[in-house]
Amino acid sequence: MADKQFVEGLVASAANPEELLAAQHAAAQKLLRFDGERYPTDGCAITLSCLLQAAGIDVADTYLALSLGVLLERRGWMRVACGRQEKGDVGSTCGGVINHGTDHIFLVLEAMGKDEMVVADNQAPVPHFRYASGKGGKTPTKFFLRAPGAKS
Repeated sequence: MADKQFVEGLVASAANPEELLAAQHAAAQKLLRFDGERYPTDGCAITLSCLLQAAGIDVADTYLALSLGVLLERRGWMRVACGRQEKGDVGSTCGGVINHGTDHIFLVLEAMGKDEMVVADNQAPVPHFRYASGKGGKTPTKFFLRAPGAKS
C-alpha cells in the first residue's frame, strides 16, 4: 500500500491534541527503554515514528532524525524545497551527518505560506507554530519529504 493513502489520517491524528500526546507518551517510553534518555530530548524521530505507525505507515521505531528521513526516502518519499511544503509533508533540519544539536524532524499539519507552519513533533504537547526559516530561535529546515503520489 502506498504511504500517501495514510497521510490524511496521519495529519488528522497528529492535529488532535489527545492523539498527539498519546504518541508522545509512547515515544517517551520507547526512548527510555532504548537508551535511558528522558523525553523530549532527542525524541523527535521516535515521536514521528509513533505517529506514522499509528496512521498505518509501516516504519520501524527510529530514534535519529537523519535516519528517519533516510528511511522515508527509501520508501519513495520525495524531497521538496522549502517554501513548497504542504500539509502532510515531513520537515527535516538534517544535513548529511548526524548533529545532535540541530537535527530535527517534524510533521507539517498546515502550511501558512512559504515560511510559517503548524507542526506536530516532540517539542510541545499540542500542535504549534514553526518557521521553515528557523525564525524564533529554531534550526532552519533544510528540506521537506512528501509521500509518493501525494499532490505536489
